[in-house]
Parts: sequence; C-alpha cells; structure tokens
Amino acid sequence: MNLVCFDTETTGLDVQKDHIIQLSLVKVDTANWSVIDQRDWYILPEGNFTIPAEAEAVHHISKSFLQENGVSLKSIYNDLVAFTNGCDILSYNGNGYDAPILYYNLKRHGLSFDFDGRIWYDALALERVHMEGKIDPETGERYHCNLTAAYTRYYGHPFEGAHNSLDDVMATIEVFKAQVDAHGWQWAQREEFGFISFDRWLVKRGDYYYLNQGGHKGESIESMLRIDRSYLEWIVDKCKWTDDQTRGIIGPYIGRYTSPFAPAASAATPLTPSRGKKRSKGTITDADLSLF
Repeated sequence: MNLVCFDTETTGLDVQKDHIIQLSLVKVDTANWSVIDQRDWYILPEGNFTIPAEAEAVHHISKSFLQENGVSLKSIYNDLVAFTNGCDILSYNGNGYDAPILYYNLKRHGLSFDFDGRIWYDALALERVHMEGKIDPETGERYHCNLTAAYTRYYGHPFEGAHNSLDDVMATIEVFKAQVDAHGWQWAQREEFGFISFDRWLVKRGDYYYLNQGGHKGESIESMLRIDRSYLEWIVDKCKWTDDQTRGIIGPYIGRYTSPFAPAASAATPLTPSRGKKRSKGTITDADLSLF
C-alpha cells in the first residue's frame, strides 16, 4: 500500500485565515516503508501577508525568503493532486490542523481536494490512545505526546529538524511505523479517522452525525432536535466559525439551507459528507504549538 505523509508550516494557527508557507509530502510503500517519492514546496501567499515573529521563531521561514524562493499554491496544485491520487494520508495532528488549513487555503483560490474515500491516519491521535492514562514515574505527570516526545520514546533520541515540514514528515513516518509494528494495522484504523467536519462541529459514526464539541458534545443531530433545536439553529445561523459543509448537513434537519454550493435535501435522505479530518479556528490555541 502506498501512503502519503504530509505536513505544513504556516503563518499562524487560524485555519480559515492564515497561509501555508511550506508544504511537504512523502510517499512510502508500507510493505517495507521505503520512500517512493517526495515533494517539498515553499509557498508564497498571494497579496499582502505577514509572518508573526513568534511563528517565524518556530519554523525560521521569513517573508523575504518566500519572496525569493516561494511558488504559488496554484502552480503546484496539479502536482499535489496527482501525487496524492489513490493514496491514504498520514500526518501528525494533520486531522486537527494541517488538513483544514489546506482545505481553506485551496478554497481561497477556488480549488478543491479529494478528501473523500481515503483513510486519514493521524499519528498524534494514535499516540494519545497509546499513552492514555500513563504517568511518567520521573515527573509524576502524564507523558507528552508531541512529535519530538513520541519519536524519542520509540527511538531513544529526538529527531533533527523539528518545525521544518519535510523533517517533520520523515519523523512522522518513523513514529507511525513504530506504532503499527507495536499494535498492528487494525489498531491504527480507528473510528475517529472517519468523517469530522472542517469546522469540527460534526463527527459521523455509522449513518449518524454527532456533535463533536460544545455543551452538547456526543449528541446526535436527531436527538438535538428533541433536546435543544435552538442550539442547532445557532450553529447554522450565528456561530461565527461554522462553515458551509456543516450548514449543508444540519440545515435540512432544521428546515433551512444556507449554503450556495449544494441543493437542499430531506432530513431523511442520506447525506454524503465532504470528507475531512479537521478542526476549526475556534478549537486551535497557542498550546497546539507544543504538538510538534
């Protein structure tokens, strides 16, 4: 099986507004974990943009460097699509951050990506499952699950080049390989790697959608119609980070449809989601910087 691992460096943590400035992908054959091919692009955003000092201090990519070495996202789009065609995807917190920021960056240019029909493995999510409840006897605290900590656990030393997306990709592949070797592929193919909306409001289990955050987390859309219909109406009409994907799923249940991108549907009609493993700007904090 061919698997593509990817990572990004960005101007900030707002997945809807910030820019990707480095995008790296490595394709591996999971039969022997050999590298088949790779891509590593520095991306020059269109128009005016800034790189905050705190972000540059992490990835060491400056605006002047991008102006000299960067390429446009549009110019590499066809190669990106071709490179990932037919492959499942791997990342470290990509389901929580890199996938949604890729979605919104592409959407800004009128471009799309096939998020459907793939497994989106997230080695961070797997590491959190593996380390759940475990306490470091030396510190008395829970073990860290950032990429450097995970790599060090498996290989006895940190990897070089953290916060360069290509180096992070290579480290992620090594961590995922160790996870699969330890627990097996079946363990790695977890339910949480199914549909999660780009704004993180919804998760799909079986044929039903459930709220994935907020005060009613864990309730299905159907149950919310009985418990608190107004909460669903707030998500669709007033929540500032709800996107059209979520509106298109919840809207038919409450009798309204606000997205211009698809026709209205009956609540009884099975809805085919736009695939994603994603997180909204409302759920990303500065603490996410510690994941790498």
